[in-house]
Amino acid sequence: MASTAELDFTRSDGGQENSEIHFSISRKQLLIRLIKNKIFSLLTLGIYRFWAKTHVRRILWHGVSIQNDRLEYIGRAKELFIGFLIAMIILMPIMLAAGLITDLLAVAGPDPLVVGQVMNFVFLYFFWQFARYRLWRYRLSRTSWRGIRFFLTGSGFKYASYVLLWTIATVVTLGWAYPWQQAFRLNYQLNNTQFGDTWFTYQGTAKGLFQIYWPAILVTQIVLGIFGFYLYSVDAFGLSAEATPILNEDVFSSDPYAGWIMGIGGLVVFLTLSVLAFAVRVWEFRYLVEKTNFATARFSSTLTIRSILSIFLLLLVLGFVGYFGFAAAIYYLLILASDAGIFILMIGFLIAYIAYDIIKMLFLIVPLVEAVCKSIEISNIEAFEHAAASARKSPKYGEGFADALDVGAF
Repeated sequence: MASTAELDFTRSDGGQENSEIHFSISRKQLLIRLIKNKIFSLLTLGIYRFWAKTHVRRILWHGVSIQNDRLEYIGRAKELFIGFLIAMIILMPIMLAAGLITDLLAVAGPDPLVVGQVMNFVFLYFFWQFARYRLWRYRLSRTSWRGIRFFLTGSGFKYASYVLLWTIATVVTLGWAYPWQQAFRLNYQLNNTQFGDTWFTYQGTAKGLFQIYWPAILVTQIVLGIFGFYLYSVDAFGLSAEATPILNEDVFSSDPYAGWIMGIGGLVVFLTLSVLAFAVRVWEFRYLVEKTNFATARFSSTLTIRSILSIFLLLLVLGFVGYFGFAAAIYYLLILASDAGIFILMIGFLIAYIAYDIIKMLFLIVPLVEAVCKSIEISNIEAFEHAAASARKSPKYGEGFADALDVGAF
């Protein structure tokens, strides 16, 4: 269980905003917990991560209050650990069989190997989606408010199967089927969610999501089309003997500007797609909130791009500074080629490992949760008070496949 100190929450503004949902935690105590988690995970070779997740979730869940009553995370680290072991027992033979088939196809030639790699990717993608659904099913079943739990019903296998089919359709249509893919995700997840004995209902449509996504899809196709045509025209990539894409080094030797063009072009593509993804996610969130009901309760969100843009800009600056600073340090230490330089390099990697998740949690996840909670408004919130506890059974064990496939941020 988390200690009393870990659940001692403070606010810097001295009060709460005029909204039914609030989020307030002590960043100092969260920072201390994150550092402890990293140290203990290193000392136990990663085994402690199940307990680390549990501690962080208790802090984050307890930071959310609805009508002055906080959420509670009642999951246990033991459940996560046992679920992980069960998943590994199931996945290990499957992964070994997939690797053996890939090796046999490699002997047959490059074409069968490509087919095998595609099938392997499809298989992993299916399991990733299956794990994602079971992850949310477990987390909701271990979330309670005023002693009443949330639940997620439905079939993880059905969810993963339909998402896989819609993903294939999205690839075939060059992205135009993506709104229908998202429509299925939201419909299936939200309409299978309940609080106590009462269900949430989602009334969004693929048409509504299409109106949000079509400009982003069109711009993405144009940007990727231009950049892809350039790469094809200069023959920048080829295939190795293992049928994997490799960089054509002759392009750089014959054209000294090719590297700069590819680098700057890649950066432009990355920034463009990042901005588009950022914008449509905000619009999609507002849409799904407004289309979701709980009995007679209605939801709305005032979340705007501007309200959370500073979060991503700060994280982007920190990422660039950290990346270039670390790259420069590695370069100079390798030039030294001394035992002291190698030792310093190892310490640097250790610090980076510890700092990555801490920075992501403190500067991305926590500010995002704050902004989202602040933006949500609920009308007729009394509907939640009328919900009674459900006799539905919860999953016995944790997010086994999600832990095995490293699905989920925390």
